[in-house]
Amino acid sequence: MIPNETEDLFIRSLDIPLTAIEKESFTKKLKENPTLAKQLSHHNKIRELLRRESPASFGHSFAARLTARIENTGVIIERQIFTFFKKYQLLAAGVIVGLLILNTVFSETINIDSTFGLENTTIPDTTLSDPIVSFDFYKTLNKDL
Repeated sequence: MIPNETEDLFIRSLDIPLTAIEKESFTKKLKENPTLAKQLSHHNKIRELLRRESPASFGHSFAARLTARIENTGVIIERQIFTFFKKYQLLAAGVIVGLLILNTVFSETINIDSTFGLENTTIPDTTLSDPIVSFDFYKTLNKDL
């Protein structure tokens, strides 16, 4: 049995019990090769130390909490948007009612079209029939002339 086979046998022995024949050949090889025995003993000590330490984890049910938080993110954002607009909905309704009242007050006739600003409110052009008044800036500044 070569040293690699002996080491493989040792590693396998950590997970499953060896058969009597394997165990006998394994101890025989370890007695013949003290360096290999020392290395395997060192591996065994490291494995025991790692087994005694508590595993690094985020605690119990971390994955479930994280998944629930990710799934509920959309609901939380929707709730925040709703509450934001809920605060200002009375103000917005007041502004809209105020604008409708203003349209009604300043319209010539009171009907649905004038209330919603849909009526044609063109002013007749009377400036064409009136004579054009000229303004001379130079004469205005120099009245003495």
